[in-house]
Amino acid sequence: MKNRTLFLKLSLIGLAVATPLLTGCNVYRSWQARRAYNNYEAAAASGDLVRTKFALSALVRVDEDVPDYWVELGKTELQLGQYGRAYDAFSRAHELDRTNIPILAALTQLALTSGHVDMADEHARSLALLAPNNPAVTLVRSYKAFQSGDLDQADAQVGKLLADTPNDSNAKVLKAHILIARDRIDDAIALLENQHQTLPDDRSALRGLAALYRSRDDWRNLARVQLDLHKLAPNDTIASRSLVEDLLRAGDVADARRVSGPLVSPAADAKLVDAVLVSWATYAPRGRPMPDALALAQTSAGDRRVAFANYFNRIGKPAAAAALLGGAQLPVNPANARWNAVFAQSMALQGRRADAKQLFDRVLEAEPDQLDALRGRSTLEARTGMTREAVVDAQRLVSANPDTGEDRLLLAQAFLAAGNKREVTRTLWQAFQDLPEDERVLRALKSVLVSAGDLDGARRLNDEFGDQRKAKLVKDLV
Repeated sequence: MKNRTLFLKLSLIGLAVATPLLTGCNVYRSWQARRAYNNYEAAAASGDLVRTKFALSALVRVDEDVPDYWVELGKTELQLGQYGRAYDAFSRAHELDRTNIPILAALTQLALTSGHVDMADEHARSLALLAPNNPAVTLVRSYKAFQSGDLDQADAQVGKLLADTPNDSNAKVLKAHILIARDRIDDAIALLENQHQTLPDDRSALRGLAALYRSRDDWRNLARVQLDLHKLAPNDTIASRSLVEDLLRAGDVADARRVSGPLVSPAADAKLVDAVLVSWATYAPRGRPMPDALALAQTSAGDRRVAFANYFNRIGKPAAAAALLGGAQLPVNPANARWNAVFAQSMALQGRRADAKQLFDRVLEAEPDQLDALRGRSTLEARTGMTREAVVDAQRLVSANPDTGEDRLLLAQAFLAAGNKREVTRTLWQAFQDLPEDERVLRALKSVLVSAGDLDGARRLNDEFGDQRKAKLVKDLV
């Protein structure tokens, strides 16, 4: 399958997408080079890109002064999605052959795709001396104009490029940038949707659409394009994890369960299992638990079992969590701290507050920054009148884990329980500044400001949120 993620549709720059057998390489410098080259031929003929990459890597180690070898390695890395390594390979080829236009064009476009506009501009200047009408030169000029705020010039340059190559990926994304800068969001979406229909495997268009739909909280369309991306890279666990959240937000429980399958299996990393289950607890439609969660939990062990127990606590089924864990593991030590913290939480949620408090204390004596124990004990303390202790635990929690809106909200709730409304507002403003994408923080802060009659603050919050969301959209498109 062709990878059109980059502007450098390789047919455009003269580097074939399929890795051909090298020609003109009948003179071998050594027996080792001959053997390495034969291994490369066999790997290329098999169509196995990973095997081809390793064979080429061995070949350039033996015979590093042949630019064609480095070009082939760069092309293979491109097909594997390893753009940084592809850039390094093309750079070496360029050192060996300074007049090769396709190589220089590839370097220009790779630098641009990686967001290094100044480096791309430097390559484009060199390329312009050899081939002033090369499309890579035009694209970089358009990006530079856009970067400087000259939207008319950027539009004119990208228009020239699209006139010659109407389905070029990076040019289409840049055109979308220009439309967004002109507040023509619907036109940007239409442009990239058309590109997606024309070239279904254009990942840049799909990622651009995902950024646009996310900026509008359009979860159904976001889930649709993320599913299409998932089909192109089904083994990308980071993308799959994000897709689960998008599907749940869209209310598509069936597809979310299907995509979650490999991510919560006994073979999956325990941290990944935990993250996916937290997404289910946070974003699944109310009253819609993960299908077969209990059966999956029963087949799990160790940290994965704890992750399932934590999930059941979060969705209001602490009895299932307690039954899954069976009891505390004593004596408490760093290795079993989370098991005991999650079991303590199940006790707290079932009304066994004294027993839960005692176990939380033991956990935090053994592991002072254990997040589940800090979270659970702070909540328990706030509910039982120990508000000063609740604030101390919540502050420690945020210090140990500053990047989650959930824990910032818990600190605000601890201050509220203590009757310190000023610190509630300050904590939420700080959370919004640090985590502007967390809609839970936004909602909580807006509610506090409106309740306090601070309408100017609420308007400022809306303005800042709009600015930050637009900035994130531009960043995600890049």
